[in-house]
Amino acid sequence: MRTLLVVLPVLLGADGGVSESGGRPAVYVEARRALLRALEAGSFEEARAALVRRRAAAPGRVDVGYDLACVEARSGQVDRAFAALAPLAGAGLAVDPAADPDLATLRADPRWAALLVRFAASRSALNPKGVTLEIPPALELVEDLAEDPRTGDVFVSSVRTGEVWRRIGGGWTTWAHPAPAGSGAFAVGLDAGRRLLHVSVAAVPQSEGYRKSDRGRSTLVTYRVKDGAELARREVPGEGPHLLGDLTVTPDGTVLVSDALGGTVLRLRPGAAALEPLVPPHTFASPQTPVLGADGKTVLVPDWTLGLFALPLAGGTPEPVIGPDDLVTGGIDGLVAVPGGLLAVQNGIVVPRLVRLWLDPEGRRITRWTVMARGPELADPTHVVLLRGGALVIAESGWARFTDDGAVKPDAPPARPRLFRLDLH
Repeated sequence: MRTLLVVLPVLLGADGGVSESGGRPAVYVEARRALLRALEAGSFEEARAALVRRRAAAPGRVDVGYDLACVEARSGQVDRAFAALAPLAGAGLAVDPAADPDLATLRADPRWAALLVRFAASRSALNPKGVTLEIPPALELVEDLAEDPRTGDVFVSSVRTGEVWRRIGGGWTTWAHPAPAGSGAFAVGLDAGRRLLHVSVAAVPQSEGYRKSDRGRSTLVTYRVKDGAELARREVPGEGPHLLGDLTVTPDGTVLVSDALGGTVLRLRPGAAALEPLVPPHTFASPQTPVLGADGKTVLVPDWTLGLFALPLAGGTPEPVIGPDDLVTGGIDGLVAVPGGLLAVQNGIVVPRLVRLWLDPEGRRITRWTVMARGPELADPTHVVLLRGGALVIAESGWARFTDDGAVKPDAPPARPRLFRLDLH
């Protein structure tokens, strides 16, 4: 699920204060606020201390080093600033150091030009090999997709219209309308064995007919693939607000679904009547697509704000999945397991891209990574599913056309949602 400004309502209480639930999300927000206060007061030591706390709360956010570089540059510590920037030059951050006034003191240094070249290279286009599949513009805002391995049919969800559409034999048709007025259709997941399609719905400003009173309403809907019959609607347990944004169906039919506003991950066992949380509310800041680990006992949870975590399926404390110094694991939206690791869609924090991650045998460390695609061909990506010999990516979702309050931007081009069939070989 595209994060929007989800982080703010998750981490902040109704009065604008830090959530009393504590944990990493609250520490992260406190540290960000402390950094701003320190900079306003001109206290660089306090600013550095705040950044240490922020990085500890968000181990996957190596880009915190960029803020450290800005602090060092402002305080006249040029060598420290370059040391902080060096490992980030190849990270693909969605920033332009050349335009950053905080780094002005570095511009006369002979190291500056070479650093800018490296930053620019990490943001340059990397076009994937594959073909484009157009989606009807009427959907406007496409969030997730699923492919039926038996038939090759593709299902996509629309946050804008609340519908699920199906691609059969090269043509698109409406298939279901799971979302009530004012809500959108978000995650879709196919249980190929049981011939079920699970769809999450939630009320967000980008949905047609949205009302503020609808905020925090979210449901998981289950359909029979054969005839599109609705079989069940399951509410999220516990007090809201909730937003079931992303989900994965495991091989045994278990549904793992993230609650972006609730800050948790829930499970629906095969045949169960209700969703059950795997961790308490606000354990995460903005959880995205959960994936079952290779051991079958761990759920890998990408937190858009904090990074990638490994969560025991039986319950317990999430542990950070640490990567190389130049890899940002924040900003992951879509995620899918592939041999040896993961395939991730990232947006927002880094230039939109599709990244392959290799994991160690325990699934607790990323040993290496590579960018599979980046730039205009991906446009505004959200999610990815595997196909035989490749992957299918939502390449232009439409989120960028909308403001956070749901209005279409005045300069937004016409909707052109599309998929990209990517060759991974």
